[in-house]
Amino acid sequence: MNQSVKRIDVKGPHGTWSYEAPSWVDRFPIVMGDTYRHGGVSKAPYESLNLAFHVGDEAQSVRENRAIIVKYLGVEPNRISCGNQVHGLKAVEITEDLVGAGAFGEDTAIDDCDAVFTNLPHVPLFLFTADCVGVGIYDAKHHAIATAHAGWRGAIGRLPVLTIEAMKEAYGTEFKDCYIYLGPSIGPESFEVDIELGKRFELAWRDMTDRDSSDVVNYPGDKLDKAYINLWNFIGEDLVVNGVPPEHITIGGTDSVSEIDCYSYRREAGLTGRMALFAMLQDQ
Repeated sequence: MNQSVKRIDVKGPHGTWSYEAPSWVDRFPIVMGDTYRHGGVSKAPYESLNLAFHVGDEAQSVRENRAIIVKYLGVEPNRISCGNQVHGLKAVEITEDLVGAGAFGEDTAIDDCDAVFTNLPHVPLFLFTADCVGVGIYDAKHHAIATAHAGWRGAIGRLPVLTIEAMKEAYGTEFKDCYIYLGPSIGPESFEVDIELGKRFELAWRDMTDRDSSDVVNYPGDKLDKAYINLWNFIGEDLVVNGVPPEHITIGGTDSVSEIDCYSYRREAGLTGRMALFAMLQDQ
């Protein structure tokens, strides 16, 4: 799989903020990337570019932080569209009447929604993470875009695949035309789980592919009751077996737990901000 990513630094009103992006975006009229945690106004423990309302940060700080991102994108904050993420498997199309859902508060975000997609230009889709995998999807044939929230539930529930299937129903999207980006998230050396969840992933992997399950689940010899899961490989393989060309998939490889530029729910014991995977179509 293509591992090519780039880090982009942007001068903002409160210092430099940065985001990671797959190199393939330069070939298309889109903007996509995943923010790091610096360059905003939020105070500790959300310091500083927290982009989510639901974590306990001051709402005005979140609005100011979001304004930094959308100014760079060249649109107004009221165009931001997002779901109220619940670790579920629901994907929702952002149509004209849903543009701006969740822009200024979690109370207006789309309920029970962990993936959003659209073919409308100049509508930034936001997805919030602090260890879960943010998956960006671009259908290059139909000029449509999506963001999907894949923690372990979204991964084993195949939400990225379900999202593309929803895009197929709406726009005619085919897996072979999609480009994929997996943003900063918990890596295979950090995602320690109990043995039961490890076995669930092993069984799901064997149902998916005949490749060795050590590509996605490892059982360390010194911790017989633990397993380590590679969400990146699991999500990537699920997309490949459904028809996404391997060379269209970019796994960023940034481990949010070990990378101090990232928010990490696990490292910071649940009290932290959220990064945003953002994606926006431009005019063709």
